[in-house]
Amino acid sequence: MPAQIPRETPRQQILLAALVASTASIPLLVNLNSFALIFLVFACLLQQPWNVLKTKLSVPSLWIIPVIYFLWLCCSYFWDSTGGFALKDIERYAMLFFIPPALAVVPRMPQKFLKITGAVFITMIIAVSLACLIKSYNDYQVNHDYRVFFYHYLSQQMDLNAIFLSNYCLAGMIWLLYYGYIMDGKKKPVRYVVIISICLFLFMMILMLSSKLIIILTLLLLGFLVLYIGYIKKHFLKALIIICLFIATGFITVTNLGYVRWRFDTTSFKKYSGQDDNNNGLSIRLLMWHTAWKLVKERPVLGYGVKGARIKVIEEYRKENFVAGYMEGYHSHDQYLQSALMGGIPAFLLLVAMLFKMGWEGLKRNNILLVLLLFHFMCQSVIESTFEVQQELVFYILFLFLFYYHPPNQINDNTVL
Repeated sequence: MPAQIPRETPRQQILLAALVASTASIPLLVNLNSFALIFLVFACLLQQPWNVLKTKLSVPSLWIIPVIYFLWLCCSYFWDSTGGFALKDIERYAMLFFIPPALAVVPRMPQKFLKITGAVFITMIIAVSLACLIKSYNDYQVNHDYRVFFYHYLSQQMDLNAIFLSNYCLAGMIWLLYYGYIMDGKKKPVRYVVIISICLFLFMMILMLSSKLIIILTLLLLGFLVLYIGYIKKHFLKALIIICLFIATGFITVTNLGYVRWRFDTTSFKKYSGQDDNNNGLSIRLLMWHTAWKLVKERPVLGYGVKGARIKVIEEYRKENFVAGYMEGYHSHDQYLQSALMGGIPAFLLLVAMLFKMGWEGLKRNNILLVLLLFHFMCQSVIESTFEVQQELVFYILFLFLFYYHPPNQINDNTVL
């Protein structure tokens, strides 16, 4: 008789429900996601007796770094350049205080939980993407402007930033390939057809959403993952051929999609010179990075505080006559600089320490999903202040710490991380 797989306890079922709710609500309303995260924290605390929780929390671990980062930002209230800040200015960062330790104290989750969570998240991204396409098609029937199928015109149909939705699509592709070709050894042709079909759809969405960095990251990360799969499956030459075909397909598609080609053509390494450069994402970011760096040098130790950092950046945009920047309230578009702006060198070092510790453990333990998502986050944080919008902050922090404390490839490893 084959050994029976133990059924989940009611507490575990609550945890799974909370995890699914938290991940599925990431691309939806922010308030809905906030309630789901609160539910997740309580579900994590329910998994073990209080004395066990206290013992686990007394052991030094990675979760301490984001907790200190959050507390340091709270302390910046006392030296904020505006004289303080309101709860609404810092509330989104509270997940750094609650989610990492909550995931740390939970006993190692069954692989089934990670698969279900990933499947639900990918299903939600597909549903959101289809909704965007349908709404854009309806708009096209009225105005006949093909641009409604691209970039923010497309993602805003569901009140999402194009870069955020692109990140979700890229992560979904990586997780599908990882679980379909690495974690599951059963060869089922129908399943492979479904996986490849979904990946092609998500790749099409990434191209239509037209984020230049995400398109490049897609080619890099998927190329690495396909090579890795080919290596462990002993089909390295086949993997190399697939990568060449994939890159060629991406290049041909970008070349022939007028709007995407225009997005790349308008990008150049030049100093921002006015509204004519508003479509040059690199030029705009060079201005924002230069502005942020100048402010950091003026107040490097403590920074300007959570609210003060945003106000000071806007003031500098006015001086630079960067109209779009101060009208839209742009942040620095770089999380490393943004951390230094808000909390000075200590906040920057805490962020770097968290990334280093996570990357070191991921490489040491061959946690491929963690390493790929971490690289994704680190690259994205160069061009975006990833902690400034809840839909990005929750996506990265929730999944990074989930993969860190509950590695997809180490079911029975109880080492404290």
